[in-house]
Amino acid sequence: MALGSIYRPLVMSWLLALLAGAGLGLFLAWYIFPVSYSEAQPYDLNARDKDDLVYMIAASYVMDNDFTLANQRLYYLQLPDLKTRLGKLAQAERNPLAQQALVKLRLDLDKPGNALARATSTPRPTRDLTPAPRITVIVLEPTPVLPTAIPPTPLPTPLPPTSEPNPNAPRFELRLKRALDCATVGGGAAIQVEVQDAGGKGLQGIAVEVNSDHGNELFYTGFKPERGAGFGDISVISGLYSVHLVENAQSEVVEDLRIDTNVVECGSRPPATQGWYLVFQQVPQ
Repeated sequence: MALGSIYRPLVMSWLLALLAGAGLGLFLAWYIFPVSYSEAQPYDLNARDKDDLVYMIAASYVMDNDFTLANQRLYYLQLPDLKTRLGKLAQAERNPLAQQALVKLRLDLDKPGNALARATSTPRPTRDLTPAPRITVIVLEPTPVLPTAIPPTPLPTPLPPTSEPNPNAPRFELRLKRALDCATVGGGAAIQVEVQDAGGKGLQGIAVEVNSDHGNELFYTGFKPERGAGFGDISVISGLYSVHLVENAQSEVVEDLRIDTNVVECGSRPPATQGWYLVFQQVPQ
């Protein structure tokens, strides 16, 4: 006991000195002499940050169609298997617009010649889905007013197509145009397109442009393989729409695609038109 009592203060002194030294070292490293990075490159990022940068590159490529710039940005990431990584990101993505951007970039990496031949474009206007502000009116003394008939408000005219037709692209003709009700669409509203070759086989990666007074949107077939390689769709809101194939295909502009006011439950307005199903087939050469 006497020997332990002699060494106990010495051990405690060593432990306190060790803790004090460690604390002083951390303080100097974090606050006095912090590590600063300079001239870092994109390939120095961790895997998660590289994925975020891939998303931004794909989103930018959808807007400007500049394949050279997108390919240069991807090169600096130094990803070992870029195409596989793009495919996994597209499969895991739940946002339709982000997934379409990844799919387009992935498909164009397989055919860089076609991507480089495509002209760059300016950004398209996007739909404004911000709800209109609500105005509350307080009536102090209600005055009886005879009801008057309100004429129906005509639907606005869709914006004209923004993409120039590609005279060298294969020609497709509209084979089927069918209105869809709420129950068929499954709630909400959508425009569904199926693109087939001359033999009736689905074609993936075909660009489809949708025009309306809300703006112009672009999506690609092959996005939902469970519905077929040539299938693609896009969610829409009430209004008047037109659809045609662009970029790597050409077709007539299918107009007068009216979408009724969205219904909360399909049972409230069964006859309402909540979507359209269009089938385009390639014209034999």
